[in-house]
Amino acid sequence: MLLNIKPIFTNSPDNLVFLDIETTGLDPKKEAKIVEISMLKVCSGAKKRYESLINPIQHIPSQYSKIHSIYDDMVKDAPTFEKVAKDIISFIGNNVVICHNASFDLLFIHRELYQAGIFAKNILYVDTLKLARQYFNFASNKLKNIADVLGIEVNISHRAMADVMTLFSVSKYIFANMYRKNIYTIEPSIYEYVI
Repeated sequence: MLLNIKPIFTNSPDNLVFLDIETTGLDPKKEAKIVEISMLKVCSGAKKRYESLINPIQHIPSQYSKIHSIYDDMVKDAPTFEKVAKDIISFIGNNVVICHNASFDLLFIHRELYQAGIFAKNILYVDTLKLARQYFNFASNKLKNIADVLGIEVNISHRAMADVMTLFSVSKYIFANMYRKNIYTIEPSIYEYVI
């Protein structure tokens, strides 16, 4: 499957889900968990949002709360990932997922889906971090730094939906400039989760 680049930056992207998560740590294999997930789905130009705080059933370490401003008291009444897992996989559907540093987000998503009894196969994705490194020369390839260079206003850094909206704007810039370099399609990768 090839993804046509032009619709992404001409405000009519189709069958894409822009995704971001916030977590209790950096490594789900060391029991770090998702505390927030946000997605923006664009189909035939129409936008739908999904966002939820997630109760990780564990303490959120202060060093991570300082980054994303999500604290234990904010998630105590939120659903666990298991309770929203089917909603999440349904929202993604057969769409291509766009992430910045996709290996981080998708490892967490797949691991928590698996723990909820859902083994998600063949999720197609495009990693804007990889594209930024491959086709551009930003001083830093962090999403916020790219947005700053491009003059994209970031409302609340490191909250999932704010990062999704930043990702959406950064993606349009990246794909527009790839198109100018005569790159008209890109083949999404398939994330393979290893237990």
